[in-house]
Amino acid sequence: MTINPVDNLVDYQEIEQIINRFHTLSTKDEMQKITNELYHYFKKKMHSNRGLNEAISKAFRLMMIDHAGYIIYIDEQFCKQLGYMKEELLFHHYRTLHAGVHDGQFYEDMWSTVQKGNIWEGDICTETKMNAIIWYRTKLIPIVDVEDRIVAFAAFRTDINDVKDEDTQLVEALNDDYRKVFQQLMNLIFRVRKNKETGEYRFSLIEGKLTKKLDIHTENTYDQPLDIVFKNTDNLHVIEKFDRVFAGEEKETTFKHQHGSFFLYSLLTPIMENDEVIEVVGSSIDITSLENAEKRIRYLAFHDQLTDLPNRSKLRDDMKELVDQADQFSSFAVLYCDIDRLKHINDTLGDFLGDQVIQMIAKRLNNAIKDNGSLYRFGGDEFVAIIEGTKEEIDRLSEKMLCEIKQPISLQGHEFFVTSSIGISLFGVDSFNAEALMNHASIAVHYCKVNGRNSRLFYTPKMNKMYNDILLMEGEIRKALYHNDFELYYQPQINVHTGEVIGLEALIRWYHKEKGYIPPSEFIPLAEECGLITQIGEWVIRKACNQHVIWIEKGFKPIRIAVNVSAIELQRFDFANKVAVIMEETNMDPAYLELEITENSVMRNTEDCIKTMNALRDMGVSLSIDDFGTGYSSFGYLRKFPINFLKIDQSFVKNVLAESSNAEIIKAMIQLAHTFGLKVVAEGVEEQEVLDLLQKQQCDYYQGYFFSKPIPPDKLEQLLFGSQPVI
Repeated sequence: MTINPVDNLVDYQEIEQIINRFHTLSTKDEMQKITNELYHYFKKKMHSNRGLNEAISKAFRLMMIDHAGYIIYIDEQFCKQLGYMKEELLFHHYRTLHAGVHDGQFYEDMWSTVQKGNIWEGDICTETKMNAIIWYRTKLIPIVDVEDRIVAFAAFRTDINDVKDEDTQLVEALNDDYRKVFQQLMNLIFRVRKNKETGEYRFSLIEGKLTKKLDIHTENTYDQPLDIVFKNTDNLHVIEKFDRVFAGEEKETTFKHQHGSFFLYSLLTPIMENDEVIEVVGSSIDITSLENAEKRIRYLAFHDQLTDLPNRSKLRDDMKELVDQADQFSSFAVLYCDIDRLKHINDTLGDFLGDQVIQMIAKRLNNAIKDNGSLYRFGGDEFVAIIEGTKEEIDRLSEKMLCEIKQPISLQGHEFFVTSSIGISLFGVDSFNAEALMNHASIAVHYCKVNGRNSRLFYTPKMNKMYNDILLMEGEIRKALYHNDFELYYQPQINVHTGEVIGLEALIRWYHKEKGYIPPSEFIPLAEECGLITQIGEWVIRKACNQHVIWIEKGFKPIRIAVNVSAIELQRFDFANKVAVIMEETNMDPAYLELEITENSVMRNTEDCIKTMNALRDMGVSLSIDDFGTGYSSFGYLRKFPINFLKIDQSFVKNVLAESSNAEIIKAMIQLAHTFGLKVVAEGVEEQEVLDLLQKQQCDYYQGYFFSKPIPPDKLEQLLFGSQPVI
């Protein structure tokens, strides 16, 4: 074995010369002389070598290990410092001295270096026999023989425990300064390290004023697991967050979690060294008040503040969920409860007492329902209950609800009684649809109120036509038809470019002798619902045709008259025949009659509507799509409709100056109509600027208050032949 500094202690050439002299010796005295020389030479050299070893022992702790890592030499001072006898270490593996501070990779790198013939230098932590820790600055040097083969390794170690202690004290001082700073922060600050062998995450620091609120004792947090901070939280969710940050997949990540009764919002940020995440720094803030506020907002969004009952929004969601989860065997009902004449209590005693009555009724209804279902405040004096059970059980429970409500009420010296009307619809009997169930229950409760109140009724299909307002208005409409109380007003349609009146729209008007003017928006829907719309429609067509003939007889120039047709009329199989009869009876030229049809009406039973429209066109009648843009007709069907005109709904026209999008929509509608060879009429024109825009977009005709409001026939005659428009 060769260690260069030691080799220089022995002069091999001098030894060889002395030995060669043995071959020339002839006497015993000469041989003894040479032997003495060799003895003194080696004694002198060994003394020098012992001095070198003592010097090395004072300067270093020397240990030699073989290829397998077993100790083949160790000096006395090294053994003494480690607390071992020489025999306890010689021919034992060097891992006996491992302190568990360095990981496997550390030793693999060290061995890889020296086995390549290179010197390895570094700091190694060694454990004594008494489990104390000593740090050595170490040089591990390969030892080679005369043929330069590595035969062993010499480890020269220098004790640097005092340096490490100073470093530790410095780090601790710095950490102490950081802690003092972090302790003043409102948030929670922490550092987390990952054990490379076990993969566990451990805290190395937790500070901040928030620790006191969370009852975290910072003096005991070092090397503690994550659940110190992340209590009451999905552990896998938290570990996944740390995994992603330590793996370098995210520069930082945030998440919400719970710690006891507190809600925290945490941020994790990686600390990098040599392109490796060695630590994660985190901070947490207390968002408990915000979370509670959000919960309160969510609660208020679905609960009535006066009664604390679930509200209409919650009812809608619960109904949808209940219906979605129900099957053909499910049995439940919707009970629509309307408090009778609560408005009189508010008017008499004030809204404050009225609110108290509502609260009291809510408690009574809840008491009646108990565990059989859920109660909601639908709004005002209306409650809705969803009850599970058979029809017989629901019948008994609804009777109990009525009885609870009509018990005497005593408030501030006043005693009074209230009653209620309850409409009931059954799932699977009346409908399988949530909206339909609510609608049917509402119809039942209205019919219940019409028929005396303070009762309950199960929905039947017959109730659809039995609302009080429908029943009353039906009689009035019949009287108006019989006495010819309706009349027609006319609104001119004007050529956008020439200003010429090219047509009229006939509009029904009703002046009731007792109720005064009743707008079409009130009686037309009712007439449709009660089946009188066909008679009204027939009356309007006949009246318009007669008026046209009268004007011709007066010598006026023929003009086209447009009449609105309801969806119900258009759906009738004999509608075209009735129109033909009217024109024949009135002697009306079909070329001057235009029928206006809403786009939604033609989308019901479309193919039959197209047949009817073709029959009308064959007679010479013009057709137009009214209120275009408000329905859902497809362009495919629009090509099939045998129409002449397309009327843009006034909702687009009136706001065209204020909303640029409306201008673009109108432009597109005009282009579309012209593509299909149709003329375009814009409704609701009231300003010159709107008319200018329509002219620019090549619209054909318009009608609206800018030229004239709808007026009766006599005033229209003055307008058509006079110089001043009627305003």
